[in-house]
Amino acid sequence: MLHYIRAAGRGIRSRARRHSQDDPDAVMRRLSRLLALAIQQESPLDIAVILGTAAELLYFPDDVAFERCTRTVQSHGDKAMRAVVWAVRHRCARAGAGTQRFVVNDF
Repeated sequence: MLHYIRAAGRGIRSRARRHSQDDPDAVMRRLSRLLALAIQQESPLDIAVILGTAAELLYFPDDVAFERCTRTVQSHGDKAMRAVVWAVRHRCARAGAGTQRFVVNDF
């Protein structure tokens, strides 16, 4: 799972840089779009990988999106995916006020 998360992080960063060199919010927008799609598809694996990728990049979704991800993964996912969501929530809580949060609008 960690391999997928790190590979996704490299892909997201390179695509964001390639398409928007001067836009610092390009990565957050890409993460937001990918997470919205994963939530719409109710894909626990995609949700876990995208949340893990965002956390590796020190970005976290807003609380509404976190709750939706948690519900989806709890109802459809296995232990490993639930553990990833829990770890990301824990990392976000420990990061405190300095975290970069992104909004997921499309679900």
